[in-house]
Amino acid sequence: MNNHDGNDAEPLQIKEIPSTLRRRVPLTPEQNKEFGEELRKARGTWYALWYRSLKLSEEYIHCCRNEGKGRLKDLYRDFGDVVDMRFEQWWQRIGRYLFAERKTIPTVNVYTHKRDLEEITNMRDKLLIEVPLNIRKATVVRKINLILKAAYAERETVIPREQSTAKRKLMKSKLRRETVEKMLDLYQLRLRKPHLTLWQLGEEAGIELDLNRWTTEVLTRQQERIRMGISVSRTLKQARNLIWNATEGNFPSIKNLQL
Repeated sequence: MNNHDGNDAEPLQIKEIPSTLRRRVPLTPEQNKEFGEELRKARGTWYALWYRSLKLSEEYIHCCRNEGKGRLKDLYRDFGDVVDMRFEQWWQRIGRYLFAERKTIPTVNVYTHKRDLEEITNMRDKLLIEVPLNIRKATVVRKINLILKAAYAERETVIPREQSTAKRKLMKSKLRRETVEKMLDLYQLRLRKPHLTLWQLGEEAGIELDLNRWTTEVLTRQQERIRMGISVSRTLKQARNLIWNATEGNFPSIKNLQL
């Protein structure tokens, strides 16, 4: 597994979490507080769900217990042992470096003095606009919109995740984090309670079905259980695809990419 301890002096930027600095071990109370805030935010990101998906993969667990040997050795070299490391440890030692941008994330800057313009080293992929503040704001906005429309006219659409320079990148996806969390919760419940039927599993997980989506008629209890079983079966299949794709480095995705 890669050793990240030599990176503590380099700037660290993570797309889903505000920028911070790489620190091997926070030394001061202020630094401890800063990392604690970063960790709190990290728990609610796609990065944490990728970690969790690997933790639910039997194949990756086997790889971890065999010290990275096997088909997933390249993934292990990046993600490390998720079996024996809690998320807090994994994030501090591996996660925050694995998903860090290698280049500064572009942002919109404001220059209020001539000397500030010296910070502009090149004009590649940039546009400099002069805004006199003694005209109406509405006029300024309208003119800027026209300028930007012309500037972007011949350019390809920017997809932030595809612009990432991190070692491991998130895929472009329409999945919502809350949906993926529920998938993994259900999958984990299935592992803990394999004796439950599908409809029992759904009820235990608190899944609420929109029964009116299928029919306007009042369903019998048996019919409701059948509908619940169908929904649970579909969600478990999506969860298995998600976990498999996570081990293939494609996350988040529920497409059936298994060979």
